[in-house]
Amino acid sequence: MRPSSLSTLSAFIFGSISALAACTSNTTDTAGLQQLIHDGGAGYKLELCAGQVYEISEQLNYTALNQEISTEGYPTDDTRATLKMVGFNKTTLVMAQDAGLSGAKLLNVQLNGNRLDSEDIYTAGGGNIEFGGQNQNQTIEYVKSYDPRGWSCLHLAEGTFNCVNITVQNNDIGPCGRDYFQNWADGISLSCADSLVQNNQIVDATDGGIVIFGAPSSVIRNNTISVKTRTMLGGINMVDVLPWLPEGNFSNTLVEGNTIHGGFATEMGDAEHGPNNASAIVKIGIAVGPDVWFSDGRYGTNKSTGAIIKDNIFSGAFAFGMGVSSAKDFTISNNSFVGNTSFIGSYGPNCTTETKTPHEPVPLLLEPTSVTNLNLTLPPDSPYQFVNGTALGLTCFMPPANDQNAWPYGDGFNSGPSTTSDGGATSASTSSPASSGSSGSGQSSDAFRSIEIGGKVILESTILGLLVGLKFVF
Repeated sequence: MRPSSLSTLSAFIFGSISALAACTSNTTDTAGLQQLIHDGGAGYKLELCAGQVYEISEQLNYTALNQEISTEGYPTDDTRATLKMVGFNKTTLVMAQDAGLSGAKLLNVQLNGNRLDSEDIYTAGGGNIEFGGQNQNQTIEYVKSYDPRGWSCLHLAEGTFNCVNITVQNNDIGPCGRDYFQNWADGISLSCADSLVQNNQIVDATDGGIVIFGAPSSVIRNNTISVKTRTMLGGINMVDVLPWLPEGNFSNTLVEGNTIHGGFATEMGDAEHGPNNASAIVKIGIAVGPDVWFSDGRYGTNKSTGAIIKDNIFSGAFAFGMGVSSAKDFTISNNSFVGNTSFIGSYGPNCTTETKTPHEPVPLLLEPTSVTNLNLTLPPDSPYQFVNGTALGLTCFMPPANDQNAWPYGDGFNSGPSTTSDGGATSASTSSPASSGSSGSGQSSDAFRSIEIGGKVILESTILGLLVGLKFVF
Protein backbone atom coordinates (compact mmCIF):
# COMPACT_ATOMS: atom_id res chain seq x y z
CA MET A 1 0.00 0.00 0.00
CA ARG A 2 2.84 2.40 0.72
CA PRO A 3 4.26 2.46 -2.84
CA SER A 4 0.77 2.91 -4.21
CA SER A 5 0.11 5.77 -1.80
CA LEU A 6 3.40 7.43 -2.74
CA SER A 7 2.58 7.07 -6.42
CA THR A 8 -0.79 8.64 -5.86
CA LEU A 9 0.73 11.44 -3.82
CA SER A 10 3.43 12.07 -6.42
CA ALA A 11 0.89 12.18 -9.21
CA PHE A 12 -1.21 14.63 -7.23
CA ILE A 13 1.75 16.91 -6.43
CA PHE A 14 3.19 16.96 -9.94
CA GLY A 15 -0.25 17.36 -11.45
CA SER A 16 -0.87 20.35 -9.20
CA ILE A 17 2.49 21.86 -10.15
CA SER A 18 1.72 21.38 -13.84
CA ALA A 19 -1.65 23.01 -13.40
CA LEU A 20 -0.08 25.95 -11.60
CA ALA A 21 2.62 26.31 -14.25
CA ALA A 22 0.26 26.21 -17.23
CA CYS A 23 -0.10 29.41 -19.22
CA THR A 24 -3.42 31.24 -19.31
CA SER A 25 -5.27 30.43 -22.52
CA ASN A 26 -6.71 33.06 -24.86
CA THR A 27 -10.14 31.57 -24.14
CA THR A 28 -9.99 33.75 -21.00
CA ASP A 29 -11.75 37.04 -21.74
CA THR A 30 -10.53 40.49 -20.69
CA ALA A 31 -12.50 40.47 -17.45
CA GLY A 32 -11.09 37.06 -16.60
CA LEU A 33 -7.52 38.19 -17.24
CA GLN A 34 -8.07 41.26 -15.09
CA GLN A 35 -9.52 39.14 -12.28
CA LEU A 36 -6.43 36.92 -12.32
CA ILE A 37 -4.18 39.97 -11.96
CA HIS A 38 -6.31 41.39 -9.16
CA ASP A 39 -6.58 38.15 -7.22
CA GLY A 40 -2.93 37.27 -7.73
CA GLY A 41 -1.69 40.13 -5.59
CA ALA A 42 1.92 41.20 -5.16
CA GLY A 43 4.41 39.28 -7.27
CA TYR A 44 1.75 37.62 -9.45
CA LYS A 45 2.78 36.63 -12.98
CA LEU A 46 0.15 36.50 -15.71
CA GLU A 47 1.74 34.00 -18.06
CA LEU A 48 0.27 34.07 -21.56
CA CYS A 49 0.56 31.20 -24.03
CA ALA A 50 3.08 31.38 -26.83
CA GLY A 51 1.62 31.89 -30.29
CA GLN A 52 -1.82 32.94 -29.02
CA VAL A 53 -3.68 36.21 -29.67
CA TYR A 54 -5.69 37.73 -26.81
CA GLU A 55 -8.40 40.15 -27.90
CA ILE A 56 -8.61 42.88 -25.28
CA SER A 57 -11.73 45.02 -24.90
CA GLU A 58 -10.46 47.10 -21.95
CA GLN A 59 -7.00 47.99 -20.69
CA LEU A 60 -5.36 45.49 -18.35
CA ASN A 61 -4.41 47.17 -15.09
CA TYR A 62 -1.57 46.08 -12.85
CA THR A 63 -2.89 46.07 -9.28
CA ALA A 64 -0.01 45.33 -6.88
CA LEU A 65 3.75 45.45 -6.44
CA ASN A 66 6.10 43.40 -8.64
CA GLN A 67 3.47 41.97 -10.95
CA GLU A 68 4.41 40.66 -14.39
CA ILE A 69 2.72 40.04 -17.72
CA SER A 70 4.79 37.81 -20.00
CA THR A 71 4.75 34.91 -22.46
CA GLU A 72 5.45 31.38 -21.25
CA GLY A 73 9.09 30.49 -21.91
CA TYR A 74 10.02 34.10 -22.67
CA PRO A 75 10.39 33.81 -26.49
CA THR A 76 11.81 36.79 -28.37
CA ASP A 77 10.33 36.15 -31.82
CA ASP A 78 6.84 36.23 -33.32
CA THR A 79 5.73 33.37 -31.08
CA ARG A 80 5.39 35.92 -28.28
CA ALA A 81 1.76 36.15 -27.16
CA THR A 82 -0.13 39.09 -28.67
CA LEU A 83 -2.49 41.43 -26.86
CA LYS A 84 -4.76 42.99 -29.48
CA MET A 85 -7.05 45.92 -28.69
CA VAL A 86 -10.61 45.38 -29.95
CA GLY A 87 -12.55 47.55 -27.49
CA PHE A 88 -14.64 50.41 -28.81
CA ASN A 89 -12.82 53.76 -28.54
CA LYS A 90 -10.06 52.23 -26.40
CA THR A 91 -6.36 52.91 -26.86
CA THR A 92 -4.32 51.46 -23.98
CA LEU A 93 -3.58 47.76 -23.63
CA VAL A 94 -1.62 47.68 -20.36
CA MET A 95 -1.51 50.26 -17.55
CA ALA A 96 0.90 50.47 -14.60
CA GLN A 97 0.83 54.09 -13.45
CA ASP A 98 -1.27 54.09 -10.27
CA ALA A 99 0.52 54.31 -6.93
CA GLY A 100 1.79 51.03 -5.50
CA LEU A 101 2.87 49.42 -8.77
CA SER A 102 6.65 49.60 -8.39
CA GLY A 103 8.49 46.65 -9.87
CA ALA A 104 5.90 46.04 -12.60
CA LYS A 105 7.25 44.03 -15.55
CA LEU A 106 6.09 43.65 -19.13
CA LEU A 107 8.21 40.98 -20.80
CA ASN A 108 8.30 39.09 -24.10
CA VAL A 109 4.84 39.98 -25.41
CA GLN A 110 3.45 41.77 -28.46
CA LEU A 111 0.96 44.62 -28.26
CA ASN A 112 -1.16 45.38 -31.31
CA GLY A 113 -3.05 48.65 -30.93
CA ASN A 114 -5.15 47.64 -33.95
CA ARG A 115 -5.44 51.05 -35.52
CA LEU A 116 -6.88 50.46 -38.97
CA ASP A 117 -5.41 52.09 -42.06
CA SER A 118 -8.65 54.00 -42.56
CA GLU A 119 -8.74 55.39 -39.00
CA ASP A 120 -7.53 58.75 -37.78
CA ILE A 121 -5.62 58.91 -34.51
CA TYR A 122 -7.68 58.71 -31.30
CA THR A 123 -6.71 62.14 -30.03
CA ALA A 124 -7.89 61.70 -26.43
CA GLY A 125 -6.36 58.29 -25.80
CA GLY A 126 -3.16 57.01 -24.18
CA GLY A 127 -0.42 54.89 -25.70
CA ASN A 128 -0.38 51.15 -26.24
CA ILE A 129 1.69 50.84 -23.05
CA GLU A 130 1.34 53.24 -20.11
CA PHE A 131 3.99 52.70 -17.43
CA GLY A 132 5.69 54.92 -14.88
CA GLY A 133 3.57 57.27 -12.86
CA GLN A 134 4.11 57.19 -9.10
CA ASN A 135 6.43 54.18 -9.22
CA GLN A 136 9.98 52.99 -9.55
CA ASN A 137 12.01 50.02 -10.79
CA GLN A 138 9.66 48.96 -13.58
CA THR A 139 10.88 46.95 -16.59
CA ILE A 140 9.78 46.62 -20.23
CA GLU A 141 11.89 44.14 -22.17
CA TYR A 142 11.63 42.08 -25.38
CA VAL A 143 8.27 43.64 -26.15
CA LYS A 144 6.92 44.48 -29.59
CA SER A 145 4.48 47.41 -29.68
CA TYR A 146 2.88 48.66 -32.88
CA ASP A 147 -0.08 50.42 -34.51
CA PRO A 148 -1.28 52.39 -31.47
CA ARG A 149 -4.63 54.08 -31.74
CA GLY A 150 -3.32 56.89 -29.56
CA TRP A 151 -0.24 59.09 -29.56
CA SER A 152 2.52 56.67 -28.53
CA CYS A 153 3.60 53.05 -28.79
CA LEU A 154 5.12 53.25 -25.30
CA HIS A 155 4.65 56.06 -22.74
CA LEU A 156 6.64 56.32 -19.51
CA ALA A 157 4.92 59.00 -17.43
CA GLU A 158 6.51 61.18 -14.74
CA GLY A 159 3.71 60.82 -12.17
CA THR A 160 3.92 63.68 -9.68
CA PHE A 161 7.60 63.95 -10.59
CA ASN A 162 8.35 60.87 -8.51
CA CYS A 163 8.77 58.25 -11.23
CA VAL A 164 12.32 56.88 -11.30
CA ASN A 165 14.35 54.02 -12.69
CA ILE A 166 12.38 52.42 -15.50
CA THR A 167 14.39 50.06 -17.71
CA VAL A 168 13.26 49.81 -21.33
CA GLN A 169 15.50 47.56 -23.39
CA ASN A 170 15.63 45.09 -26.28
CA ASN A 171 12.19 46.04 -27.58
CA ASP A 172 10.82 46.21 -31.15
CA ILE A 173 8.77 49.36 -31.60
CA GLY A 174 6.71 50.41 -34.60
CA PRO A 175 5.15 51.25 -36.86
CA CYS A 176 3.54 54.02 -34.79
CA GLY A 177 1.08 56.47 -36.29
CA ARG A 178 0.62 57.68 -39.84
CA ASP A 179 2.79 60.26 -41.57
CA TYR A 180 0.02 62.67 -42.49
CA PHE A 181 -0.79 65.84 -40.60
CA GLN A 182 -1.55 65.40 -36.87
CA ASN A 183 -1.92 61.65 -37.17
CA TRP A 184 1.58 60.94 -35.91
CA ALA A 185 2.60 58.82 -32.94
CA ASP A 186 5.81 58.43 -30.93
CA GLY A 187 7.83 55.27 -30.61
CA ILE A 188 9.00 55.75 -27.00
CA SER A 189 7.81 58.75 -24.96
CA LEU A 190 10.09 59.13 -21.93
CA SER A 191 9.25 61.38 -18.98
CA CYS A 192 10.35 59.20 -16.04
CA ALA A 193 13.59 60.36 -14.41
CA ASP A 194 16.74 58.28 -13.82
CA SER A 195 15.62 55.79 -16.45
CA LEU A 196 17.44 53.63 -18.98
CA VAL A 197 16.31 53.26 -22.59
CA GLN A 198 18.74 51.09 -24.52
CA ASN A 199 19.14 48.55 -27.32
CA ASN A 200 15.68 49.12 -28.79
CA GLN A 201 14.78 48.90 -32.49
CA ILE A 202 12.32 51.62 -33.52
CA VAL A 203 10.93 51.63 -37.06
CA ASP A 204 8.44 54.04 -38.68
CA ALA A 205 7.47 55.98 -35.57
CA THR A 206 6.01 58.96 -37.36
CA ASP A 207 6.25 61.65 -34.66
CA GLY A 208 9.44 61.03 -32.69
CA GLY A 209 11.37 57.80 -32.55
CA ILE A 210 12.31 58.60 -28.95
CA VAL A 211 10.79 61.74 -27.44
CA ILE A 212 12.42 62.87 -24.19
CA PHE A 213 10.24 65.05 -21.96
CA GLY A 214 13.09 66.17 -19.74
CA ALA A 215 13.45 62.90 -17.82
CA PRO A 216 16.43 64.23 -15.80
CA SER A 217 19.41 61.93 -15.31
CA SER A 218 18.11 59.36 -17.78
CA VAL A 219 20.29 57.47 -20.26
CA ILE A 220 19.19 56.87 -23.85
CA ARG A 221 21.82 54.81 -25.61
CA ASN A 222 22.50 52.24 -28.32
CA ASN A 223 19.05 52.45 -29.87
CA THR A 224 18.50 52.11 -33.63
CA ILE A 225 15.86 54.36 -35.17
CA SER A 226 14.86 53.89 -38.81
CA VAL A 227 12.29 54.80 -41.42
CA LYS A 228 11.13 52.39 -44.09
CA THR A 229 7.66 53.32 -45.31
CA ARG A 230 6.66 56.37 -43.25
CA THR A 231 8.32 59.76 -42.81
CA MET A 232 9.41 60.51 -39.25
CA LEU A 233 9.33 64.05 -37.88
CA GLY A 234 12.25 63.51 -35.51
CA GLY A 235 14.58 60.67 -34.62
CA ILE A 236 15.34 61.78 -31.05
CA ASN A 237 13.51 64.86 -29.76
CA MET A 238 14.54 67.11 -26.87
CA VAL A 239 12.09 69.88 -27.61
CA ASP A 240 9.33 69.67 -24.99
CA VAL A 241 10.14 71.94 -22.04
CA LEU A 242 7.19 70.52 -20.06
CA PRO A 243 6.33 68.78 -17.77
CA TRP A 244 9.54 68.89 -15.69
CA LEU A 245 10.35 72.00 -13.71
CA PRO A 246 12.10 74.30 -14.06
CA GLU A 247 10.78 74.30 -17.60
CA GLY A 248 13.18 72.64 -20.01
CA ASN A 249 14.90 70.49 -17.37
CA PHE A 250 17.02 67.90 -19.17
CA SER A 251 19.73 68.05 -16.52
CA ASN A 252 22.21 65.16 -16.77
CA THR A 253 20.16 63.42 -19.44
CA LEU A 254 22.58 61.47 -21.65
CA VAL A 255 21.88 60.59 -25.30
CA GLU A 256 24.75 58.53 -26.65
CA GLY A 257 25.65 55.89 -29.18
CA ASN A 258 22.31 55.85 -30.99
CA THR A 259 22.04 55.18 -34.74
CA ILE A 260 19.46 57.04 -36.80
CA HIS A 261 18.72 55.92 -40.35
CA GLY A 262 16.86 58.27 -42.67
CA GLY A 263 15.31 56.92 -45.85
CA PHE A 264 17.24 55.05 -48.51
CA ALA A 265 16.58 54.48 -52.21
CA THR A 266 14.25 51.59 -52.90
CA GLU A 267 14.99 51.45 -56.64
CA MET A 268 17.89 52.19 -58.91
CA GLY A 269 18.23 55.74 -60.15
CA ASP A 270 21.45 57.48 -61.13
CA ALA A 271 24.98 56.68 -60.02
CA GLU A 272 24.55 58.21 -56.55
CA HIS A 273 20.84 58.31 -55.70
CA GLY A 274 17.51 56.72 -56.46
CA PRO A 275 13.77 57.11 -55.75
CA ASN A 276 12.02 55.99 -52.59
CA ASN A 277 8.61 54.38 -53.06
CA ALA A 278 7.26 55.94 -49.83
CA SER A 279 9.02 59.35 -49.95
CA ALA A 280 10.29 58.44 -46.47
CA ILE A 281 12.83 60.66 -44.67
CA VAL A 282 13.62 61.69 -41.12
CA LYS A 283 12.97 65.42 -41.00
CA ILE A 284 15.29 66.06 -38.03
CA GLY A 285 17.68 63.36 -36.84
CA ILE A 286 18.15 64.92 -33.38
CA ALA A 287 16.07 67.99 -32.49
CA VAL A 288 17.19 70.22 -29.62
CA GLY A 289 15.15 73.14 -28.27
CA PRO A 290 11.44 73.99 -28.52
CA ASP A 291 11.82 76.47 -31.36
CA VAL A 292 13.25 73.76 -33.60
CA TRP A 293 9.88 72.04 -33.38
CA PHE A 294 7.26 74.69 -32.56
CA SER A 295 7.08 77.79 -34.72
CA ASP A 296 4.25 79.44 -32.77
CA GLY A 297 6.33 80.62 -29.79
CA ARG A 298 4.22 78.62 -27.32
CA TYR A 299 7.09 78.27 -24.87
CA GLY A 300 8.26 81.87 -25.01
CA THR A 301 11.89 82.20 -23.97
CA ASN A 302 12.10 78.80 -22.26
CA LYS A 303 14.93 76.58 -23.40
CA SER A 304 15.91 72.93 -23.27
CA THR A 305 18.67 72.82 -20.66
CA GLY A 306 21.47 70.63 -19.41
CA ALA A 307 21.79 67.45 -21.50
CA ILE A 308 24.70 65.62 -23.12
CA ILE A 309 24.43 64.35 -26.71
CA LYS A 310 27.44 62.43 -27.96
CA ASP A 311 28.67 59.66 -30.25
CA ASN A 312 25.45 59.30 -32.22
CA ILE A 313 25.49 58.21 -35.88
CA PHE A 314 23.39 59.37 -38.85
CA SER A 315 22.96 57.74 -42.25
CA GLY A 316 20.43 58.04 -45.07
CA ALA A 317 18.07 60.87 -46.09
CA PHE A 318 17.15 63.72 -43.74
CA ALA A 319 16.06 67.29 -44.02
CA PHE A 320 18.43 68.06 -41.12
CA GLY A 321 20.78 65.70 -39.33
CA MET A 322 20.63 67.92 -36.26
CA GLY A 323 18.75 71.12 -35.54
CA VAL A 324 19.70 73.17 -32.46
CA SER A 325 17.87 76.25 -31.20
CA SER A 326 16.57 77.71 -27.91
CA ALA A 327 18.93 75.60 -25.80
CA LYS A 328 21.49 76.20 -23.07
CA ASP A 329 24.12 74.29 -21.11
CA PHE A 330 24.20 71.41 -23.60
CA THR A 331 27.25 69.36 -24.50
CA ILE A 332 26.98 68.12 -28.10
CA SER A 333 30.05 66.21 -29.22
CA ASN A 334 31.41 63.62 -31.63
CA ASN A 335 28.17 62.99 -33.55
CA SER A 336 28.94 61.73 -37.04
CA PHE A 337 27.62 60.80 -40.46
CA VAL A 338 28.47 57.44 -42.00
CA GLY A 339 27.78 55.84 -45.35
CA ASN A 340 25.65 57.66 -47.89
CA THR A 341 23.55 60.65 -46.88
CA SER A 342 21.20 63.21 -48.41
CA PHE A 343 19.72 66.40 -46.94
CA ILE A 344 16.56 67.05 -48.89
CA GLY A 345 13.15 68.63 -48.67
CA SER A 346 11.19 71.70 -49.70
CA TYR A 347 9.29 74.34 -47.76
CA GLY A 348 5.83 73.13 -46.80
CA PRO A 349 2.59 75.02 -46.15
CA ASN A 350 3.29 75.30 -42.40
CA CYS A 351 6.72 76.90 -42.71
CA THR A 352 7.14 80.42 -41.37
CA THR A 353 7.98 83.24 -43.76
CA GLU A 354 9.99 86.45 -44.10
CA THR A 355 12.55 86.93 -41.30
CA LYS A 356 11.44 83.72 -39.59
CA THR A 357 11.82 81.52 -42.65
CA PRO A 358 13.82 78.47 -41.58
CA HIS A 359 17.12 77.66 -43.23
CA GLU A 360 16.96 75.21 -46.10
CA PRO A 361 18.07 71.59 -45.46
CA VAL A 362 21.66 71.07 -44.30
CA PRO A 363 23.36 68.37 -42.25
CA LEU A 364 23.83 70.48 -39.09
CA LEU A 365 21.86 73.64 -38.33
CA LEU A 366 22.40 76.00 -35.39
CA GLU A 367 20.58 79.20 -34.50
CA PRO A 368 23.36 80.92 -32.53
CA THR A 369 21.34 83.90 -31.27
CA SER A 370 18.97 81.64 -29.34
CA VAL A 371 21.50 79.42 -27.53
CA THR A 372 23.69 79.92 -24.47
CA ASN A 373 26.77 78.12 -23.21
CA LEU A 374 26.92 75.23 -25.64
CA ASN A 375 29.89 72.88 -25.67
CA LEU A 376 29.63 72.03 -29.35
CA THR A 377 32.23 69.93 -31.15
CA LEU A 378 32.52 67.55 -34.08
CA PRO A 379 34.79 64.63 -34.95
CA PRO A 380 38.09 65.79 -36.49
CA ASP A 381 37.26 64.06 -39.79
CA SER A 382 33.70 65.35 -40.09
CA PRO A 383 32.90 66.65 -43.59
CA TYR A 384 30.45 69.13 -42.05
CA GLN A 385 30.30 71.85 -39.46
CA PHE A 386 27.24 73.55 -38.06
CA VAL A 387 25.66 76.08 -40.38
CA ASN A 388 24.28 79.20 -38.71
CA GLY A 389 20.70 80.03 -39.62
CA THR A 390 17.09 80.22 -38.50
CA ALA A 391 16.01 76.93 -36.93
CA LEU A 392 12.30 77.50 -36.39
CA GLY A 393 9.64 74.84 -36.95
CA LEU A 394 11.86 72.57 -39.04
CA THR A 395 9.24 69.83 -39.21
CA CYS A 396 7.45 71.93 -41.84
CA PHE A 397 9.73 70.66 -44.61
CA MET A 398 8.25 68.17 -47.04
CA PRO A 399 10.13 65.28 -48.65
CA PRO A 400 10.56 65.15 -52.42
CA ALA A 401 8.20 63.18 -54.63
CA ASN A 402 8.90 59.48 -54.48
CA ASP A 403 10.05 59.30 -58.10
CA GLN A 404 12.93 61.76 -57.69
CA ASN A 405 16.50 60.51 -57.49
CA ALA A 406 17.08 62.08 -54.07
CA TRP A 407 17.66 59.15 -51.70
CA PRO A 408 21.08 57.63 -51.13
CA TYR A 409 21.77 53.96 -51.61
CA GLY A 410 21.89 52.04 -48.38
CA ASP A 411 23.79 49.08 -47.10
CA GLY A 412 23.48 46.12 -49.44
CA PHE A 413 22.04 48.20 -52.26
CA ASN A 414 24.76 49.84 -54.36
CA SER A 415 26.23 51.07 -51.10
CA GLY A 416 29.83 51.61 -52.09
CA PRO A 417 31.60 54.75 -50.90
CA SER A 418 30.69 57.98 -52.61
CA THR A 419 33.20 59.73 -54.80
CA THR A 420 31.77 63.19 -54.22
CA SER A 421 33.89 65.78 -52.46
CA ASP A 422 31.35 66.43 -49.71
CA GLY A 423 31.36 62.96 -48.22
CA GLY A 424 28.50 61.60 -50.30
CA ALA A 425 25.87 64.12 -49.23
CA THR A 426 23.54 66.11 -51.40
CA SER A 427 21.52 69.09 -50.30
CA ALA A 428 18.39 70.86 -51.42
CA SER A 429 20.08 74.19 -50.77
CA THR A 430 21.53 76.33 -53.55
CA SER A 431 24.97 76.20 -51.97
CA SER A 432 26.79 73.25 -50.48
CA PRO A 433 26.58 72.66 -46.73
CA ALA A 434 30.25 73.53 -46.43
CA SER A 435 29.80 76.97 -47.93
CA SER A 436 26.35 78.10 -46.83
CA GLY A 437 25.68 79.99 -43.62
CA SER A 438 28.07 82.16 -41.65
CA SER A 439 30.88 81.47 -39.19
CA GLY A 440 31.35 77.86 -38.21
CA SER A 441 30.75 76.48 -41.71
CA GLY A 442 33.40 74.83 -43.79
CA GLN A 443 35.79 71.97 -43.29
CA SER A 444 38.82 72.07 -41.03
CA SER A 445 41.99 69.99 -41.19
CA ASP A 446 42.76 70.62 -37.51
CA ALA A 447 42.57 67.76 -35.03
CA PHE A 448 40.34 69.88 -32.83
CA ARG A 449 37.18 71.85 -33.53
CA SER A 450 36.17 74.91 -31.55
CA ILE A 451 33.11 77.12 -31.71
CA GLU A 452 32.38 80.28 -29.78
CA ILE A 453 28.81 80.29 -28.57
CA GLY A 454 27.23 82.63 -26.07
CA GLY A 455 30.60 84.22 -25.28
CA LYS A 456 32.27 80.91 -24.38
CA VAL A 457 34.98 79.24 -26.44
CA ILE A 458 34.84 75.48 -26.23
CA LEU A 459 37.65 73.17 -27.35
CA GLU A 460 37.31 69.40 -27.31
CA SER A 461 38.96 66.33 -28.84
CA THR A 462 37.27 63.77 -30.02
CA ILE A 463 17.55 36.47 -21.50
CA LEU A 464 19.56 35.29 -19.01
CA GLY A 465 17.06 32.65 -17.95
CA LEU A 466 16.67 31.69 -14.31
CA LEU A 467 16.48 27.88 -14.03
CA VAL A 468 14.57 26.79 -10.97
CA GLY A 469 14.68 23.07 -10.16
CA LEU A 470 12.02 21.49 -8.03
CA LYS A 471 13.01 18.26 -6.32
CA PHE A 472 10.66 16.17 -4.28
CA VAL A 473 11.98 13.39 -2.07
CA PHE A 474 9.75 10.71 -0.64
